[in-house]
Amino acid sequence: IQMVFQNPFDTLNPSHTVGSQIIRTLEKFNVGNTVADRRQRMLELLDLVKLPRAFETRKPRQLSGGQKQRIGVARAFAGDAKVVVADEPVSALDVSVQAAVTELLMDIQRKNKTTMLFISHDLSVVRYIADRVVVMYLGYIVEQGTTDQIFSPPYHPYTEALLSAIPIADTSVIKKHIVLEGDIPSAMNPPTGCPFQTRCGYKKLVPDNLCETQVPPVKNLGDGHMSLCWLADDVLAKMEPVIKFDKEHAAHEGLPDDAPQGIGPGFAGAPPKRPRGKRPKLTDG
Repeated sequence: IQMVFQNPFDTLNPSHTVGSQIIRTLEKFNVGNTVADRRQRMLELLDLVKLPRAFETRKPRQLSGGQKQRIGVARAFAGDAKVVVADEPVSALDVSVQAAVTELLMDIQRKNKTTMLFISHDLSVVRYIADRVVVMYLGYIVEQGTTDQIFSPPYHPYTEALLSAIPIADTSVIKKHIVLEGDIPSAMNPPTGCPFQTRCGYKKLVPDNLCETQVPPVKNLGDGHMSLCWLADDVLAKMEPVIKFDKEHAAHEGLPDDAPQGIGPGFAGAPPKRPRGKRPKLTDG
């Protein structure tokens, strides 16, 4: 298991060159039989993350944020890891660089056939990169499923609130506005019952105070779509899409006007759902 850290500015040793830091990772994982073998592999890793080989002699202070994160990606994949954990790998970068680093991670993951656990609060990036999504709250998995399942109703109430918080500037998109009320509980001292019950607007629809007294069962919504919630099936069935197109845009695209954003060609402010096998051209800037 290897890691791509959130902050590329603090994860590289400022006193060592880029090349020596990648080679150290190769030594740690016993990659290469000789010094020459490891140096050659280091140069190949620079090629892999689309950085010039001349960068091997540079210090981290001579690199931009996006370039530093590319070095972090090179180190993560240097040891032929089976699993790479990417913890908010683009949140500390400029928006202009985020797309290129995200695309780089996806390309390398596909070439190496590596499992990648991508941790993010940015659901627009999650929608673009993920095959399956797990939504967590206070350490509990409250919903999990394919990307299309998570971004279309029925939702867990927390997932619904997260989707409503995605900033969208496109006037052809209509978004439900959800304001969470109530206290944010401590993860060290979580509430009894459902972990989300102190902020859930649906709690009043559940009888016998179940939300406050008992942890919900894992509800199977179909085809591997799971939700940790007490809401009855008929309530879940009535949930509407958080994000949908207005009638004029829907008619132009040949969609029903209540089509959720998980079905249509995407919503503004986020990359479209990634078509399998089709690679968009993105640059680092």
